[in-house]
Amino acid sequence: MNIQLENISKRYGFEWIFKQVNYQFEANKKYAIVGPNGSGKSTLLKIISGGLVPTSGEIHFSMLHQRTTDLEQSSKEIAFAAPYISLLEDFSLEEMFVFHSSFKKMKVDSLQQFLEIAELVPHQKKYIKNFSSGMRQRLKLAFAFLTESQALLLDEPTSNFDSKAIDWYLQLIEKYTSERLVIIGSNQEYEYSFCADNLAVSDYK
Repeated sequence: MNIQLENISKRYGFEWIFKQVNYQFEANKKYAIVGPNGSGKSTLLKIISGGLVPTSGEIHFSMLHQRTTDLEQSSKEIAFAAPYISLLEDFSLEEMFVFHSSFKKMKVDSLQQFLEIAELVPHQKKYIKNFSSGMRQRLKLAFAFLTESQALLLDEPTSNFDSKAIDWYLQLIEKYTSERLVIIGSNQEYEYSFCADNLAVSDYK
């Protein structure tokens, strides 16, 4: 998947978050959206994912040599993980996997394989509402990495992680992103040091 931003701008009230963002994200490459806290990284990622509408500008998606602005069609090929994305609190981990895999094609063949890769085997029956913040983030990342998609969007991917969990994240990057467009919103260099290109949101104020 290629994603082209054409004059993307976003305003809340009278405050412009960013203006006239023109950028091309190319298939099978890794990019970082960088900038200090509050600069608009998350806002831009939400717009790219289709979860937020820009104030002005257009996004074009190219899939299988077809250019389209159909967000509904394109969103099926985007996996997105972020600390602010909600999980279903009253589901157990097992139920959450069954629900997610009922409408998303997975890269794993079974719940057990998913739990092993996510390193959450002991928590299969535990309810999401009883997960720690780090476990929630681990689960969100596992779903994003292990869902079949042409694009992978990650916002602050190692939020609430210790050093061991950061190493796990970097292993997933190495193993599950070789044939995907990857876009990471971050101000922590270790989260995106492998990215070839950076888009600095502060350049579009």
